[in-house]
Amino acid sequence: MKRLALLLAAVVLSGCALFQRPFRPEHAPKEEAAKLPYPLWLPAEGKVRLPANMAAAIELAMDDMLPRDSKLPRDATPDDVCLHRRDAYDVEAAPLNEEVMLVRFLVKEGACRSEGATATEAATYAVDVKAWRILAIQR
Repeated sequence: MKRLALLLAAVVLSGCALFQRPFRPEHAPKEEAAKLPYPLWLPAEGKVRLPANMAAAIELAMDDMLPRDSKLPRDATPDDVCLHRRDAYDVEAAPLNEEVMLVRFLVKEGACRSEGATATEAATYAVDVKAWRILAIQR
Protein backbone atom coordinates (compact mmCIF):
# COMPACT_ATOMS: atom_id res chain seq x y z
CA MET A 1 0.00 0.00 0.00
CA LYS A 2 2.78 2.42 0.94
CA ARG A 3 4.60 1.55 -2.28
CA LEU A 4 1.47 2.31 -4.32
CA ALA A 5 1.06 5.69 -2.60
CA LEU A 6 4.68 6.59 -3.36
CA LEU A 7 4.28 5.54 -6.97
CA LEU A 8 1.08 7.56 -7.31
CA ALA A 9 2.74 10.62 -5.76
CA ALA A 10 5.71 10.29 -8.14
CA VAL A 11 3.43 10.08 -11.17
CA VAL A 12 1.35 13.07 -10.07
CA LEU A 13 4.40 15.22 -9.30
CA SER A 14 6.14 14.35 -12.56
CA GLY A 15 2.93 15.15 -14.43
CA CYS A 16 2.93 18.64 -12.95
CA ALA A 17 6.14 19.36 -14.85
CA LEU A 18 4.24 18.82 -18.09
CA PHE A 19 1.80 21.63 -17.26
CA GLN A 20 4.35 24.41 -16.81
CA ARG A 21 3.60 27.40 -18.98
CA PRO A 22 6.17 28.08 -21.67
CA PHE A 23 8.11 31.32 -21.44
CA ARG A 24 6.27 34.32 -22.82
CA PRO A 25 7.81 37.80 -22.74
CA GLU A 26 6.08 40.58 -20.82
CA HIS A 27 4.00 42.97 -22.91
CA ALA A 28 3.68 46.68 -22.16
CA PRO A 29 0.27 48.15 -21.37
CA LYS A 30 -1.66 49.47 -24.41
CA GLU A 31 -1.25 53.05 -23.19
CA GLU A 32 2.54 52.74 -23.28
CA ALA A 33 2.52 51.02 -26.67
CA ALA A 34 0.30 53.79 -28.06
CA LYS A 35 3.16 56.29 -27.54
CA LEU A 36 5.22 54.62 -30.29
CA PRO A 37 5.12 56.03 -33.81
CA TYR A 38 3.05 53.94 -36.22
CA PRO A 39 3.67 52.32 -38.54
CA LEU A 40 6.79 50.89 -36.93
CA TRP A 41 9.82 51.12 -39.22
CA LEU A 42 13.50 50.38 -38.86
CA PRO A 43 15.89 53.27 -39.42
CA ALA A 44 18.67 52.52 -41.91
CA GLU A 45 21.38 53.42 -39.38
CA GLY A 46 22.02 50.59 -36.95
CA LYS A 47 19.81 48.10 -38.76
CA VAL A 48 21.18 44.55 -38.85
CA ARG A 49 19.71 41.64 -40.78
CA LEU A 50 20.45 38.17 -39.42
CA PRO A 51 19.86 35.05 -41.48
CA ALA A 52 17.13 32.88 -39.92
CA ASN A 53 19.52 30.03 -39.06
CA MET A 54 21.86 32.46 -37.30
CA ALA A 55 19.08 34.07 -35.27
CA ALA A 56 17.71 30.68 -34.22
CA ALA A 57 21.20 29.35 -33.35
CA ILE A 58 21.87 32.42 -31.18
CA GLU A 59 18.57 31.93 -29.35
CA LEU A 60 19.25 28.22 -28.78
CA ALA A 61 22.75 28.89 -27.43
CA MET A 62 21.58 31.77 -25.20
CA ASP A 63 18.79 29.62 -23.77
CA ASP A 64 21.42 27.00 -22.88
CA MET A 65 23.91 29.47 -21.40
CA LEU A 66 21.29 31.47 -19.46
CA PRO A 67 18.12 29.40 -19.06
CA ARG A 68 15.12 31.66 -18.58
CA ASP A 69 14.04 29.79 -15.43
CA SER A 70 17.43 29.84 -13.69
CA LYS A 71 17.63 31.64 -10.37
CA LEU A 72 20.60 33.34 -8.75
CA PRO A 73 21.77 32.07 -5.36
CA ARG A 74 21.11 34.34 -2.38
CA ASP A 75 24.84 34.98 -1.96
CA ALA A 76 25.30 36.12 -5.59
CA THR A 77 27.96 38.77 -6.10
CA PRO A 78 27.33 41.90 -8.20
CA ASP A 79 29.30 40.19 -11.00
CA ASP A 80 27.07 37.11 -10.74
CA VAL A 81 24.00 39.32 -11.03
CA CYS A 82 25.47 41.14 -14.02
CA LEU A 83 26.56 37.96 -15.80
CA HIS A 84 23.07 36.53 -15.33
CA ARG A 85 21.57 39.28 -17.51
CA ARG A 86 21.16 38.56 -21.21
CA ASP A 87 21.83 42.19 -22.10
CA ALA A 88 25.35 41.92 -20.63
CA TYR A 89 26.48 39.97 -23.70
CA ASP A 90 27.43 40.88 -27.23
CA VAL A 91 27.23 38.08 -29.79
CA GLU A 92 29.42 37.02 -32.69
CA ALA A 93 28.14 34.30 -35.02
CA ALA A 94 29.37 32.68 -38.21
CA PRO A 95 28.61 29.52 -40.13
CA LEU A 96 31.30 26.85 -39.81
CA ASN A 97 29.70 24.97 -42.70
CA GLU A 98 26.17 24.32 -44.02
CA GLU A 99 25.20 22.35 -40.91
CA VAL A 100 27.02 24.10 -38.04
CA MET A 101 26.74 27.67 -36.78
CA LEU A 102 29.32 28.99 -34.32
CA VAL A 103 27.97 31.41 -31.72
CA ARG A 104 30.27 33.30 -29.35
CA PHE A 105 29.05 35.30 -26.36
CA LEU A 106 31.26 38.16 -25.20
CA VAL A 107 30.66 40.18 -22.07
CA LYS A 108 29.81 43.67 -23.27
CA GLU A 109 32.71 46.04 -22.69
CA GLY A 110 32.43 47.63 -19.25
CA ALA A 111 29.33 45.61 -18.34
CA CYS A 112 30.65 43.37 -15.56
CA ARG A 113 33.77 44.30 -13.66
CA SER A 114 35.56 41.97 -11.30
CA GLU A 115 38.37 43.42 -9.21
CA GLY A 116 39.05 46.08 -11.84
CA ALA A 117 39.20 43.62 -14.73
CA THR A 118 36.50 42.93 -17.27
CA ALA A 119 35.67 39.41 -18.30
CA THR A 120 35.51 39.04 -22.06
CA GLU A 121 34.65 35.74 -23.72
CA ALA A 122 31.92 33.83 -21.92
CA ALA A 123 31.37 30.85 -24.22
CA THR A 124 31.46 29.65 -27.80
CA TYR A 125 28.81 27.23 -29.01
CA ALA A 126 28.72 24.94 -32.03
CA VAL A 127 25.05 24.56 -33.01
CA ASP A 128 23.72 21.96 -35.45
CA VAL A 129 21.29 23.99 -37.58
CA LYS A 130 19.77 20.91 -39.19
CA ALA A 131 18.79 18.99 -36.02
CA TRP A 132 18.70 22.11 -33.78
CA ARG A 133 20.96 20.80 -31.04
CA ILE A 134 24.15 21.93 -29.36
CA LEU A 135 27.18 20.00 -30.58
CA ALA A 136 29.84 21.54 -28.33
CA ILE A 137 30.51 24.34 -25.86
CA GLN A 138 33.89 25.96 -25.25
CA ARG A 139 34.10 28.10 -22.10
